[in-house]
Amino acid sequence: MEIITGTERRRRWRDEDKLRIVAEAEAPDAVFALVARRHEISRGQLWKWRGQVRRGELAPVRVEPEFIPVRVMA
Repeated sequence: MEIITGTERRRRWRDEDKLRIVAEAEAPDAVFALVARRHEISRGQLWKWRGQVRRGELAPVRVEPEFIPVRVMA
């Protein structure tokens, strides 16, 4: 019997990282399981992220520049 005494904290992944890992897994010569292992995530987690990308639930955040009108007074 194994007794687990500590609690491991869950990692939080940024969307940019998830997208990068999914793109790596979908490369023509990539092996899905090896990509998951390389990033220390389960194949199931990678599969979930892949589904989110395909459904459009996980997309890169695009920040549009915001312009503020300025008036110079002499």
